Amino acid sequence: MKCKNSLFFIVTGMLLALTSPVATAWAETPPTMTFSKVEIAYPSDECSFKYSPVDFCDNRHIKEYNSALKNKPANFNSNYILLPIKEWDDEKSLVAIDKRIGIVYPVPIDSYFDTPKKVGTSTRHAKLNFSKESNEVCIYGSILVYRADETGKFCFRLEGNKFVGHHTTYMGHDTL
Repeated sequence: MKCKNSLFFIVTGMLLALTSPVATAWAETPPTMTFSKVEIAYPSDECSFKYSPVDFCDNRHIKEYNSALKNKPANFNSNYILLPIKEWDDEKSLVAIDKRIGIVYPVPIDSYFDTPKKVGTSTRHAKLNFSKESNEVCIYGSILVYRADETGKFCFRLEGNKFVGHHTTYMGHDTL
């Protein structure tokens, strides 16, 4: 009887020893953050800049946010994902997602896109310049804001809960 009990305790002890590191690793895996909300610190209609046609809270956008939070590493301002989202044909909106809390901060534009081709010139593709070590993103190309487009270099900095820098109509009178 003692031999059977001893064998039981030895086998049980070995199983616990083998599964303990697996259980510990599983318990320490951080959960995947999911989308929590869109925060717009400028005049807005809940999930859109005032008068903007882009709804940052529709199902399509939320699906993009959750996919990015699950699959993409932070690539902007230490803990954020800078995410372009297709809006129309060749136009994309741009948001920063805080990977720690799932809050989305849209850049105050409707979209950015390639510089239109003029007679005798070739189309210049829109380009984003940003890094994980900086809170600034620059758009080289064209931007659409409240039915007007501009072409050039447009730089925005994420400060607190909003993008500042190049002033757009969606920023209202706030010029900080």
